[in-house]
Amino acid sequence: MKVKFAHLADCHLGAWRNERLNTLGYIAFETAINKIIEENVDFVIISGDLFDVSNPKVDVIDLAVKELKKLRDHEIPVYGIMGSHDFSPSNKTIIRPLITAGLFNNVSRGELLPNGKLKLKFTIDPKTNIKLVGLRARKRSLEIEDYRNLYRDNLEKEQGIKVFILHTMLSELKPIEFKDMASAPKSLLPSNFHYYAGGHLHKTVPRELREENLIEITNKTKTIYPGALSPTNFRELEQYKYGGFCIISGDIEHNTQKADFNVQFIPLKIKCVISIDFNCDNKTSLQVQNMLKEKLENLNVKDKVVTLRIYGRLSSGKPYEIKTNEISLLLKKNNAYEILINKVALSSEEYTSVRVPTGKSNEEIENILIHEHVQKINIKNVSKKDLENKIHNLLSIIGKEREEGTKVKEYDDNLITNFKSIFQLEKEGNK
Repeated sequence: MKVKFAHLADCHLGAWRNERLNTLGYIAFETAINKIIEENVDFVIISGDLFDVSNPKVDVIDLAVKELKKLRDHEIPVYGIMGSHDFSPSNKTIIRPLITAGLFNNVSRGELLPNGKLKLKFTIDPKTNIKLVGLRARKRSLEIEDYRNLYRDNLEKEQGIKVFILHTMLSELKPIEFKDMASAPKSLLPSNFHYYAGGHLHKTVPRELREENLIEITNKTKTIYPGALSPTNFRELEQYKYGGFCIISGDIEHNTQKADFNVQFIPLKIKCVISIDFNCDNKTSLQVQNMLKEKLENLNVKDKVVTLRIYGRLSSGKPYEIKTNEISLLLKKNNAYEILINKVALSSEEYTSVRVPTGKSNEEIENILIHEHVQKINIKNVSKKDLENKIHNLLSIIGKEREEGTKVKEYDDNLITNFKSIFQLEKEGNK
């Protein structure tokens, strides 16, 4: 029996604060759905983080519903799990109504056994009889503990063609640039599956897929990470330029439990990205300003995204004296689609900025800084890990915008209630 399915991961719809860059992510999602329909696949897998937050804006939800409905209208089911960004500890995630509406089939379903083990249940695709199951992610990779508590016997002994969906970085596949990312060893995954649909790592693994080669799935290459559907931050634009997804096709035999799969990466090159590095070592701030203007003035940037990384140590002057607004205006006059400028790694002899890691996303920097500070704090009966989680939960609550129709007092009261809950301020002995 011939089968074909699509594998998407880390769509992160609405990830940018810049709406013009968000638009590129929306176009990438629409383009992917149209390509999937054109390819007449049997089903679609989404390996987590369809959205960038668990409660996205109405316009983002509307876009996702419209595109997922197109798949349903073409009788192409969607199977998936919640990623760390989709996940909500209170289960107040927008994925819920998508499941209710039949637009998203959650394959991370199961029950807790009396011994505390988690027993997952398979979902069977009616057209191909392929059996799918997966484990949803949690914030800060806490699902790794869930893998340790996973009841594996039923998963490994189940007969048939099987696909496991995960939103977790595997230690054995971790690229060097993600060395600080929490990961789980491959040994935690249930064995005897024909394909492992990975998500969470915003990089295509194996990297040969991005050369648009058709790769045969073997015992050594069963786990595939398509990477982000579209770049979600400065570094990804700079390094990868574009995102994409995978199409898996081949022959399966249910009687012999044999699957001959090939996987192909489908690139989504929505806009051309030009990335420029400028080393400021031993230059004055005025020299840098003039040299950048000269370098960029005649550059062809029409309808392109430009990333400019300014780094090094100035011999005199201060980093803020390099007027990035003037540089942006120059590029906009040359009709650049959008400009992003990064000066995090810029310092001077006269001025030393606060030291933060370079080459990392805002979320990664936040995680590192919180971890470092927590190590210096001691609170009775609160572990370091627990304190980290409380701080992250608090930042998540504080960062939520007041929803339309919610009164200010209701919003404030909800913040206070959540704060008390996080720090258990109303428990006996803690008043």
